Parts: sequence; C-alpha cells; structure tokens
Amino acid sequence: MKIIEAPQGNLLTSQELCVSSDISEAILYELVEHSIAIPIEGERVTEWQFTVSTVILVKKAARIQHDLSLDWSAIALVLQLLDERDELIAENQMLKQHLSRFKHLE
Repeated sequence: MKIIEAPQGNLLTSQELCVSSDISEAILYELVEHSIAIPIEGERVTEWQFTVSTVILVKKAARIQHDLSLDWSAIALVLQLLDERDELIAENQMLKQHLSRFKHLE
C-alpha cells in the first residue's frame, strides 16, 4: 500500500489520491459524482483537494466494486449502510457498558 504524504495541511490532490488509492482519474470522477469521495477544495478535477482519510474510503469503494461488481450508486448505498452499522455497533457497546454499571449497583 503506497500512501503519499500530503505536504499541504493534510490534503491530497486528485492525482495524489489516485496514486495512493490505485485508481484512475475516471474512477475518481465517478466516486465524486456519486458523493463517495467529496473534494474539500477545488471546482475542477485538476483543482480538487481531498483529506488523507479519503484514501481509506476510496480503497474500500474500489474493493467493493471489484469484489461485487456493483455500480457506483449501489456502492454509495453499501458504504452508507456500513457506516450506519458501525455507528449502531458503537452505540450498542456504549449502552452495554452503561447497563453493566447499573447491574453492579444492584
């Protein structure tokens, strides 16, 4: 895995994101079009700037597309559902911890 260090305040250019994520610029355009990767700055592809954490999201989207052969709109939905699942798991763990504290008080 090759991740490029972002010299400008932890932002990556579209080219740096493509290299770090091992995707083409055409795929990046699709990811942005479907709101999977959202540029922080820039109006044109050559001006786009992304956070470093976008690399993880883009790699996950590319892996899902490769493994399941889904279209990008379906991948956006899958990623949203995975995020919601992770939030629910975290909330469930927190509630279990609170519940265990109450059980110890009895």
